[in-house]
Amino acid sequence: MGDMSIEEVSPEEMYWAPRRERAVRILLAEDKDVLRNGLCVLLSQIPGAEVVGTATTGKEILEHSTLLTPDVLVANASLLTANDFEAVCLLPGGIVGRIVMVAECDTDQLLREALAVGVRGYLPLHSPQDDFHAAVRAVVDGGAFLPTHITRRLFGNFHLVPRRADEPTELRSLSRRERQVLLLIGDGCNNREIARSLSLSEATVKSHVSRIMGKLNLRDRVHLAQLVWRLGIEPQGWAHRP
Repeated sequence: MGDMSIEEVSPEEMYWAPRRERAVRILLAEDKDVLRNGLCVLLSQIPGAEVVGTATTGKEILEHSTLLTPDVLVANASLLTANDFEAVCLLPGGIVGRIVMVAECDTDQLLREALAVGVRGYLPLHSPQDDFHAAVRAVVDGGAFLPTHITRRLFGNFHLVPRRADEPTELRSLSRRERQVLLLIGDGCNNREIARSLSLSEATVKSHVSRIMGKLNLRDRVHLAQLVWRLGIEPQGWAHRP
């Protein structure tokens, strides 16, 4: 998540920086000078965040993660692939679950490997600036972020998961409209697409998403989408009950 945040940026995002006691510390890992300079400028424009260091090798990632104690690591996939993926396990505990991978060559294999080692944010290099901002916010706050088209591709691989027609007990607190919104999130839709599908305003959809997360005690859209597929929910039936 705008794209599918799978944590869609919430109405509170404008207060994200003031809520924190200090600036979010970003370690940027990129071995190409041009890309590193561009990403450094882009990440430095995130309100309440600062790039505290850069790394150009897997070894430097480990060293700088220990010395600089960053809150989030934004790394090019070229530095976190093949054998370097194993090095993720050597990172300081606080940074292991706060990695945003930037992929120059976005492939299913790379995505699978990234998720397997605990990457919580995944962005193709050509992603818009807002996605980079949302990914850092989501990961630092303990959530996750994937762009809309990546989410669709990811959940499209679950086409063999059996669906169920009965209403899961976890979702009985949701209204009919909230169930419809949740299903569309599970299908990889962003707020604009949900609004168009249900003939609602984007503001109304955002309110529904916030209420759904509150009722289900889930922090972001990644977890909402995962819930839909874990339960094997059948679109017809429970989603349309009053």
